[in-house]
Amino acid sequence: MTNTKYHGAIPSRCWCGKKIVTYVSKTEENPYRRFFRCEIGLQRKKENHLFKWVDEALLDEIERMSEHQARVAEEIEDLRISMKKTVQEEVMNHKHSLM
Repeated sequence: MTNTKYHGAIPSRCWCGKKIVTYVSKTEENPYRRFFRCEIGLQRKKENHLFKWVDEALLDEIERMSEHQARVAEEIEDLRISMKKTVQEEVMNHKHSLM
């Protein structure tokens, strides 16, 4: 069960305020698979404290960063186009002022 009351793909704190710790699964279903959990959640498994597999968190973070990079690239392109237009307008204004 994943609790989504945190921002970003790699959690740093649980909703209860406790820091997140990385543990290693010892179950047959997920042997040696790493997961994030707060200390309270490890002790009180029936409560809805944060739990997230490390590998899934890393993939989520890569996706989040990829989306962010795409937005930044789009903003850079918009600024480039705007700057080019401004420069062209200034060149035209300068040419007209020389006449």
